[in-house]
Amino acid sequence: MDTGTDMRRLAADARCDRGPDSPYLEKLERHGFVVLEPTGAEAPPLADLMAPLGTPVPYGFGTTLVQEQRPGTDNSQFRTGAIPMHVDGYLNAHPVRYIGLECLEAPYTGGETLVASSRAFFGAAPEDLLGTLRGITVEYRSNVSGFYVERPEGHPVVPPVGVDPVTGGEALCVGVDHPPDPGRNFSAAVVGYTEEQNRALFRELDRVLRRPEVTYAHAWRAGQVLIMDNRRVVHGRAAYPVDARRKLLRVSVS
Repeated sequence: MDTGTDMRRLAADARCDRGPDSPYLEKLERHGFVVLEPTGAEAPPLADLMAPLGTPVPYGFGTTLVQEQRPGTDNSQFRTGAIPMHVDGYLNAHPVRYIGLECLEAPYTGGETLVASSRAFFGAAPEDLLGTLRGITVEYRSNVSGFYVERPEGHPVVPPVGVDPVTGGEALCVGVDHPPDPGRNFSAAVVGYTEEQNRALFRELDRVLRRPEVTYAHAWRAGQVLIMDNRRVVHGRAAYPVDARRKLLRVSVS
């Protein structure tokens, strides 16, 4: 693997302060994601940081989401289990270009936000897997109500390989439906695949995405902000204990 695509190196450089003169936009364009560290200076609010990147995207809940545990919910966003790697927006009527997350409360363990860049994935994935991904489409279905603004055309069918809008290279644009979980917000199936073929492909995708040179696991501290280019990275969440407090503010823009 080219060390220039190793997420351990990329994540080390994709950091800057959250002050008024932060170079976060340049870092975001360079890497597809950026971590903004809290400083002693007055920090711009998340909405102001996202404003240069686009217009807030409406979901069923509005444009701003508080991500935290909500006992009794059927929405995996508000539970403590892991969420597999995915891009946002396929199930929502409005596209998502950038995702901003601000940590209000950090869990004492777990709950990392996982980020995999397309550069890292395509630099590490075996050629047979890449060949398969280039020749398929994936259908997505929502398993929750009221969270998304429904798409008038119905279930989206999307190729898992797109184009990186900055580099012109390939971009991974997929929701990994693995391990099987009927309680997850979404399900995904490769068009024309049997259930066994579907599971095998997503299992292999998950295996590659778990490699440390492909995925960066961001352990949160209160005051940090993570901004991701939804067209250039996929993201997920590690599980965390039910007695841990994890509270993030999310704003997506298009």
